[in-house]
Amino acid sequence: MRWPLGLTAPLAAAGIATGALLGAATASANDAGFMAYLNSHGYTARYADDAPITEPSVRALGHMICENLHVGRTVEMQAPYYPAWPQFPLIAEAARQELCPGS
Repeated sequence: MRWPLGLTAPLAAAGIATGALLGAATASANDAGFMAYLNSHGYTARYADDAPITEPSVRALGHMICENLHVGRTVEMQAPYYPAWPQFPLIAEAARQELCPGS
């Protein structure tokens, strides 16, 4: 395949790679802020049955909350689906503040 000016494909690839790296750095910073918010607001990292919640699980829930907010599902609409998460309102607030501001 022939690329115009011979550099378009490499430049496009470099731009995509740079964007991916910047996006990854932003996501990490948001995840760290999310966990810091939770930990500074009394988060216990326990399910309703007192089993421990792993950090990747709570981060995944935070991102899922954001995805649901972006499609119009309010926190109140989502809460009944997470009865095992007694601190769901706190997790949702942390997600709003750190993972999906403006939602």
